[in-house]
Amino acid sequence: MMHTFLITGGTGLVGQALTRLLEEQGHEVRHLSTQKAQSPKRYHWNPLEGSMDAEALIGVTHVIHLAGANVAERWTARHKAAILASRVKGSATLEAAIAKLPVDQRPEALISASAVGIYPNHPDHLYTENEGEPQGFLGDVVHQWEASVDRMAGLGLRIAKLRIGIVLGHGSGVMASLLPVFTLGLGAPLGHGRHWMPWIHVDDLARQFAYLAENPVEGVWNGVGPYSVTNADFSRTLARSLRRPYFLPPVPAWALRLALGDMAQVGLMSTKCSAAKWESLGFAFHYPTLEAAFAQLLQPSA
Repeated sequence: MMHTFLITGGTGLVGQALTRLLEEQGHEVRHLSTQKAQSPKRYHWNPLEGSMDAEALIGVTHVIHLAGANVAERWTARHKAAILASRVKGSATLEAAIAKLPVDQRPEALISASAVGIYPNHPDHLYTENEGEPQGFLGDVVHQWEASVDRMAGLGLRIAKLRIGIVLGHGSGVMASLLPVFTLGLGAPLGHGRHWMPWIHVDDLARQFAYLAENPVEGVWNGVGPYSVTNADFSRTLARSLRRPYFLPPVPAWALRLALGDMAQVGLMSTKCSAAKWESLGFAFHYPTLEAAFAQLLQPSA
């Protein structure tokens, strides 16, 4: 069955991959954008002001909520406020717009991005979706974000949330930051390097979003691959995939904190996450290992 999707944050790394996948499957895809509409399938919204084009939701069967201010920027007080507000107010804007629709014209489901940041820092615990005692700034953001999404269940929507780890994709995100350094042979682990990194290839993540939209499932899901790795293993594997040396000492944690402030914790947190819920469904990861992911992402045409 073909569906009509409305995606917030559709121009980002994940949104672009998901849009390609859904359109390849024959679905109609629309985007909500903070930029003025430049195509018939792009609609304008301003989540901070609570406004959006009313026409955006007409005929929509599924909403995919990805929008949110970039966490990987220095955490000034102003930016921390934007990280939270962009997510919570985005959900509230969608909720208000959907509530105005007649019940029989509302979307069937809303699938929202969330983050593994809700799980506390731990050296070796394997987190499942049933856990998560939010601690610190990121934990509080994710807790409020998920709560804002859950409220839309009261409008009759099926709700699913994908707690996303580190997304590996070509040309942006983590890979865009690391490739220049590692290509020069200057790659090194961060801190002691023993902290766990839950990662996933962007194409597998897009397939997870599509699965949650197209199947009658709900609740929380970890948006990660089957094998978390330590930061040292990640760095070593990337250097080896690039055929570059890997010999420099670790970047001290204090230096990261000096350079990045509170945001340094994003690169130093240890979060090992389970993908067993996906594996129990028979979900086949196209890129289950770092070696497979890097082999695809480092191709010139990737």
